[in-house]
Amino acid sequence: MEISILTTVKNDIKNIGLLISSLKALDNEFEIVVVDAYSTDGTYEYLQSVSSGMNLVLSRKNGNRAVGRNECIRLSSGRKLVFLDSDSEISDNWGQVLKSFMDRSVMAGKIVQDSGSTWSDLERVPMLFKGKDVTYPSNNLVYDRKVIDDIGTFDERFNTAEDIDLNIRAVNGGYEIFYNEDLVVRHHPRQTYASLLKQSYSDGIGRRLIKKKYGLKSSFNRVNLKKHPLIESSRLAFGMLGYVLGGSN
Repeated sequence: MEISILTTVKNDIKNIGLLISSLKALDNEFEIVVVDAYSTDGTYEYLQSVSSGMNLVLSRKNGNRAVGRNECIRLSSGRKLVFLDSDSEISDNWGQVLKSFMDRSVMAGKIVQDSGSTWSDLERVPMLFKGKDVTYPSNNLVYDRKVIDDIGTFDERFNTAEDIDLNIRAVNGGYEIFYNEDLVVRHHPRQTYASLLKQSYSDGIGRRLIKKKYGLKSSFNRVNLKKHPLIESSRLAFGMLGYVLGGSN
């Protein structure tokens, strides 16, 4: 198998069907691996119902995202490992673009946010390691299996920011993360203000873990502050709370 698409999911029946529908257009060179963290909303049953008509490997495993993604890696057979979130959809030419860049060891694609919320244009909070951006999320992120064999799988101590940790290890191992604007997925972001702040708190915990492991400090996004001063200030405040109070790892 050339390419394995790896997705973890828990209680996302609202979005997982959209992802699966978009993946149905891919040819047989693509293997789809989904690990469900024991959903209770019908997600797993839905995946069971569509698995027979697709090249879909389906399993269940409890644990955080790092645990789920590592299980996806273990179950996969592709030489290219593509991480996608359950609340995303691939673009029409996504598969063709991916095949055109098979020589790239690590590649991050473009994520277009659904315009349903007022903060859909918020950008990532930058974090640089050796002068390289390491904050590309494990959504539309492509790793050669040889790179994973070299640097190791996701650090399961990370409940969040496990993708930043993996990217840091890739850069530290001498690999370049190539950003490809033509490899596009559409992401359905959180729709409520409360869920945005909850995610910011979680992100703060992740940045704390990165700081402890690598001594790497986070920053803030001036563009976000200019476009959405109230929302971004709130997000920064909750991120700081997570950084200071969240977890003990």
